[in-house]
Amino acid sequence: MINYYQYSLNADSISYITIAQEYLNGNFADAINGYWSPLFSWLLIPFLPFSSSPQFNIYLARILSLITGVLTIIGVNLLISRFKIDKTSKTLVLFSLIPIILSFLFGLISPDLLVTTILLYYLYIIFDPDYPNKKYAGISCGILGALAYLSKSYALPLFLAHFLLFNLYYYFKSVDKEKRRKIFKNLILGLTIFFIISGVWITLISDKYGKSTFGTAGDYNHELVGPQSQGHFVYYYGIIKPPNEFAVSAWEDPSYFKMKSWSALDSWDNFKYQIKSILSNIVNMISIFEVASLFAIIIFIASIILVFKLKLNKTSKNKLIYLITTIILYLGGYSLVLIEPRYLWLVNILLLIMGVYLLNLLFEIGSLKNTVKNILLVFLILSFVVNPINALILNLNIGKDSYTLSEALKCCNVQGNLASNDEWRVSDYISYYTSSKYYGQTKQNESYNDLKKELKVNNIDYYLVWGYTKENSNLSHDFKEVTNGTIDQLRIYAVKS
Repeated sequence: MINYYQYSLNADSISYITIAQEYLNGNFADAINGYWSPLFSWLLIPFLPFSSSPQFNIYLARILSLITGVLTIIGVNLLISRFKIDKTSKTLVLFSLIPIILSFLFGLISPDLLVTTILLYYLYIIFDPDYPNKKYAGISCGILGALAYLSKSYALPLFLAHFLLFNLYYYFKSVDKEKRRKIFKNLILGLTIFFIISGVWITLISDKYGKSTFGTAGDYNHELVGPQSQGHFVYYYGIIKPPNEFAVSAWEDPSYFKMKSWSALDSWDNFKYQIKSILSNIVNMISIFEVASLFAIIIFIASIILVFKLKLNKTSKNKLIYLITTIILYLGGYSLVLIEPRYLWLVNILLLIMGVYLLNLLFEIGSLKNTVKNILLVFLILSFVVNPINALILNLNIGKDSYTLSEALKCCNVQGNLASNDEWRVSDYISYYTSSKYYGQTKQNESYNDLKKELKVNNIDYYLVWGYTKENSNLSHDFKEVTNGTIDQLRIYAVKS
C-alpha cells in the first residue's frame, strides 16, 4: 500500500527528513533542534543510506512508520492484558487497529505514532497491579518516559504529571511500609533515569538557544494562538534564508522567529481570551473524537457514570479510573494551546479499549446479554474503523500533483534558491523534490522595486509566481520566464540572467 501514499508530505515531514540527513552527514550543530524532537529523525538515519532521491526518503520514512505500527499493535495487545477482556473482543480490537494505524502512518510523516506507541508500553507497566513489587518497573517507566519526550516534547510534562500521580496513588493506597518503600524507590529511580536521559538533550538545546528550555514548540504554539497572532510567520514575514545549508526552508527551525509573546495573567482581556481558547479547544476535541467514533464521547461519559453509580468491584473500578485519569491528563495540556487530530491518537486507542472493556463489564454484572453484547461490540468496532478506511480511500495518491509538477520543472532546470509570491506549502514541496532552497513568500502589497531588490539581495535564482497578476507583466520586462506558459497557474522567472 505504500505506493499509493508515497507522496503524502507536509513541511513538518521535510524537516524530520532533512534533520536526519544532517545527522547522517555529521552536521550535528545544525541537526540539534529545539522545535523538532529528535527520536524520529534518529531512527530514520539507518534507512537514508539506501535512498536515491528526495522522494525515496519519504518512502523510507513510511517503512519506519510501518515498523512503528507493528510495535503499536503489540503494545495495545500488552495493554489490553491489563483489562478483563474476553479473547473474541481482544481479537476484534487488534484487527480493528490495522486500518486505524494504516490511516495514521499513511497520513503525514510525524512522530505522533511513535510517541503513541512508546506511551502504550509505559501505560502497560504503570497500570500493572503488581507495579509496586516489580524491581525494575520504575526504571522501565523512566526510560520509556524519556523516549516519549525525545519523540515529542509534550511528553515531558505529561510523563512527569502522570508518573508522579500514579506513584502517589499506589503509595497512599498501600498500608504496608515495605510496599511503600518499594513504590518510593520506583518513583525515585524512574525520575532519575528519566532526567539523566532527557537532561542530555535539554542541555544541548538549551545551550544552542542560549536559554533553559526542554523544547521550543510549546512556546511557539502558545504565541501562535495568542490574541495578536498573525498566524505562522512563513506567510507574512517575507523572504527568509533557511537556517543552514542542508535545510529546505526556514520551517526547519521556527525557534528563531519570535511572535508576539503573551500570558493569560497579563491582563483581564488576556485571561478571558485564554478561557475562550480552552473552551474552543475542548469543543474541537469533542468534534475530533466524534469523527473518530460516534460512540467516543458516550464511552467516556458512561465510564465516569459506572465509576460513581454502579457497584463495581474495586479492581474494575480502578482500571476505569486509570483510563479516565490518563485521558484527562493527556487532553488537559493540549487544551491550553493547539489541537490537531494526530495529537490525539493515543486517546482514540484508549477510548477503543475503554469501550470494549465497558461492554465486558456490563456483561459481567448482568446488564447485557451475550447476544446484545456481541452486537454492540460489532457496532463499536465498526464505528472506530469507518473513518480510517474512508481516510485511506480519500488520500490515495495525495500529494502526487506536487511531485509531478516538480518532475516537470526539472526539464526547465529549475533548481537553486527559490522564492514565491504565494502557495507556500506547494512551493516548499517543489523545493524539496528539486533539492532546492526555499526562501519563502515575498510580502504582500510590496512595491515592484522593493520586490526586485529583495530577490537580488537574497540571491534568489528562480521566482515562482502563482496565478495571473499585474506583477507578471512587470516581471517579464526584467526577468526571463523559463516556463513559457507551459504550466497552468504557475510562471517561473529566472532572477539571475
